[in-house]
Amino acid sequence: MDHARTAISSLLGFEPKSYTRFSLTRRTDGDGSRVEMKLAENENDEEMGDVMADGMESHVEKPHNNCKPLCCLMTAVLLVLIGFLVGYLAFRGQTPGKSASLPEQTTEASYTEEDEDDFDAASEAKTSLTFSDIKKMLKENLDSSQFLPDVNKVSEMNSRETGSVGDLTVTRYIRQEFLKNLDKRDVWSDTHYVTLQVNGKSPNRVWIVGSGNAEEVQLGQRNSKVFCPYSATGNFTGKLVYANYGTEDDFNLLTSMSVTVNGSVVIVRAGKINFAEKVVNAENMKAGGVLIYPDPEDYKLDPDVAMFGHVHMGLGDPRSPGFPSFNHTQFPPTKSSGLPGILVHSISGNAAASLLRKLGGVPVPTSWKSKATKVGPGFANDKEQVMMEVNNVEEVREMHNVFGVVKGFEESDHYVVIGAQRDAYGPGAAESGVGTALLLELSRIFPRMVEDGFRPRRSIIFASWSGGSFGAIGATEWLEGYMSVLHLKVCAYFSLDRAILGGASFKMFGSSMLHNLIRETVSLVKSPLSPDKSIYKVAEAGAGDWLKAVLQPIPMDTSVYAFLAIGGIPAIGLSFTKDENYPYNTEEDTMNTLSKFTDDKSEPVARAMAEVIGIAVIKIVYHHQLPLDYQKYASDLSEYIINIQSYASELQERGLTMKWLFSARGDFYRAANTLRSQIESSDMNDVLLCRTYNNRIMRVEYNFLSPYVSINNCPYRHLLYGQGNHTLAGIVEQLKLLRVNPELVDFNTTRNDLAYATWTIQGAANALSGEVWTSSNNF
Repeated sequence: MDHARTAISSLLGFEPKSYTRFSLTRRTDGDGSRVEMKLAENENDEEMGDVMADGMESHVEKPHNNCKPLCCLMTAVLLVLIGFLVGYLAFRGQTPGKSASLPEQTTEASYTEEDEDDFDAASEAKTSLTFSDIKKMLKENLDSSQFLPDVNKVSEMNSRETGSVGDLTVTRYIRQEFLKNLDKRDVWSDTHYVTLQVNGKSPNRVWIVGSGNAEEVQLGQRNSKVFCPYSATGNFTGKLVYANYGTEDDFNLLTSMSVTVNGSVVIVRAGKINFAEKVVNAENMKAGGVLIYPDPEDYKLDPDVAMFGHVHMGLGDPRSPGFPSFNHTQFPPTKSSGLPGILVHSISGNAAASLLRKLGGVPVPTSWKSKATKVGPGFANDKEQVMMEVNNVEEVREMHNVFGVVKGFEESDHYVVIGAQRDAYGPGAAESGVGTALLLELSRIFPRMVEDGFRPRRSIIFASWSGGSFGAIGATEWLEGYMSVLHLKVCAYFSLDRAILGGASFKMFGSSMLHNLIRETVSLVKSPLSPDKSIYKVAEAGAGDWLKAVLQPIPMDTSVYAFLAIGGIPAIGLSFTKDENYPYNTEEDTMNTLSKFTDDKSEPVARAMAEVIGIAVIKIVYHHQLPLDYQKYASDLSEYIINIQSYASELQERGLTMKWLFSARGDFYRAANTLRSQIESSDMNDVLLCRTYNNRIMRVEYNFLSPYVSINNCPYRHLLYGQGNHTLAGIVEQLKLLRVNPELVDFNTTRNDLAYATWTIQGAANALSGEVWTSSNNF
C-alpha cells in the first residue's frame, strides 16, 4: 500500500500530505465494481485508497509491487478521459449560443442501433446550423404560412380607433396569439393614458357665406365622420385660396404670383407631404384655415370619400411632449409646440369640386397639373367667402402596447424590435391589418425555429403599437418611457406598417446604417410578381441605381421616424407599392382594395415581405458582428458639408471658417475606417472583444442626436434626420436665407447651430474611436 501510494504521488507530481489533490480510490463494499474520483485535501495515509478498475472482483489481494497499481491507475485515468471527452462533445452540441461554420461530423460507431433510430435531421440541426440552414428553415416555415386570415380578422372588426372597444379587442387577440407561441413570462404589455382629439357631438361643417343666405357645402354621409385630429376648434371665415399640395414650393409660387394667403382659407390636395406639414406651411403664410381633399388625379376613390389624417406636427401624445404618458406621471398642463393654431378639416373630392368651381382670381399654374382653373383669392362673386366650423373635442383614453420576446442565447440584453400598429381609421387592411398579420406570423415562426435548433445570439422583440393613426403615439410613448436605456439595448427597429400597398415595386425609408443590409437581403428573396428574379434585380432594372430606385423620404408620422430621430436607434420601413396612391386612412382600405393593388397576389407578396424582414433580422441576431453600415454616415456627412461649403464666402465675411467642420467629418471618417480595420484583423469569436466593437457600432445612431438642444422643445434631435435649425439641413436653409436676405437671419443663432453641429459630429467620431486615449483631437 505504501509503495503504491508513493508511486501514485510521484506520478501525479504530488508530495505526500502537502497539497490538495485528486485521488482515485477503490471502494470495496462487497462487489468491488466501482471506481470513484474524489477531491482529497491533504489526505493522510489512512485516507488513501487503492486503485481498482471497473469490473474487478471483490476478493483481490493487495498488490505487492508497483507495476500493477500503476497499470490500473493509467487504465482508470484513460477511462475517465474518454468519458470526459464523450461527455464534452455531447454537451458542446447542446450548449445554447454556440455557432459553427461547419457541422459536427458524427460517426456511426458513436451510436447504438437504438440511438440511430432516434437520430434524425432535426437533432443534427440542433448541434450546428449555418446561416444557409437558418434561411432555409425560415423559408420552409413561410411556405406553409397564411397571412390573409389574420388580415381579414383584424380588418373586419368594428372601429379600431385608438383606445376604442375594437382596439381593445384586437389587443386581446394579439396577446392570446403571443401566448400560444411564447412563454407567458415573455409576453407583457404597457398602458398609457393619452390625450386624443375626436369627433364632438356637433359635426364639422363648411359654409359659403356673404351673399344673403349661408349655403352649407354638402360633405356627404360618408364624409360626416371624417375629421383631422388636433385641429384648432371654433369658426373661421376667409377668402378661399387654392394651393395645390400645400408644399413650401407651392406657397412660394403663390407669393411670386402676388396671391395673398394671409387671412384666407386654403384648400389643398392630399399627397406629396403629410397633413401636418401642409397645415404648418399654411399657418406660416398666416392662413386661418385649411381644407384637405383627395384629388381624382391622385386617388381613385369614390368622390364622396374623404381622408382621415392627424395634423399634429409631431409624434406621441401632444399633451405630454418629451415625456411618457404613464398614469403615474404628474406634470403641469402643457402642450406640444407642433399643435396647429388654425382650423383644419378633411372633405371629399365632390365637396372640393363644388368650391373650386366658384374660384376666381389668378389662373392655376400649368406646372400644377390640376383640373382647378383658378387659385383665387376668393370666388368669382367677390362677396362670398368660406366659413369653417370645427367641433372636435379632446378626451383622455387608455391604450396598450403588447410585446413578446424570443430571448437571445448569448446577448439577450441586445435586441431587434419588429413593430406594427394595430389601430386604424376604417377597415385599415393595408394601414394596419397587413402589418399585424406579418407580426403575428413572425412571432409564430421564430419560436418554432428555436425549437428546431436556431439559436439567436440576440433577442427578438415583437411589438404591437396602438395610436399609430394619431402620430405613432404607442411607439413614441414607449421610447420616451425608456429613453435612457433603449439606445443601449436595441440594435435595430423594423416597421411593418403599410408594408403592402402594391406588389410591383419595392421601397424603403430609414437609417443609412441599414441600407446595405436590406440590399443584401433582397438579393436573396424572389420578387413576388416576377419569381424568376430577385427583388434586387427587379428594382435595379428599373433605374440602374438600386438605392435611388427604392429609397424614399422618411414620413414624419411613422414609428420609424420616432425610433430614428427621437430614440437614436437605426430604423427602417419597407413596403411593396404600385404606381398608384393607395387609399389608406379611408373607408376604402379594404381586403378587396388590397387584392386589387397586388394583382390578386396578396398572399405571395406578404410572404415575400415576411421573408425579407425575417432574413434581415436573422442577419442581425445570428452573426457575431452587427451588420450595421456605420461607414455610410461618412459619405452622408460629406454631401451636407459640400452644400454648406457653397456658402463659405458668407461665413468668411462674418469671421467663420469651415475648417473645424471638415476636421470633425475627417475624424469620423478615420474612426470608421480604423474600426473596420480593427474588426478585420480581430478574432470575432472572442466574445468580449466582439461585444466591445458592437457596442461602438450600435451607438453611432444615438451619437448623432444633438446634445445641445432641448428634447422638450426639439425632440427630433438627429443631425441628419431631425427637424429644426440645429440639423445640417436646417443650417443649409439658414445660409440660403442669409444669402438672399441677411436681415431675416439671426446670424448668432446660425453660428451657434454650426458650432453645435460640428461638436455633435466630433462627439460621434470620438465615440466611434473607442477609448479616450485613441482620440487625437489636435486643436
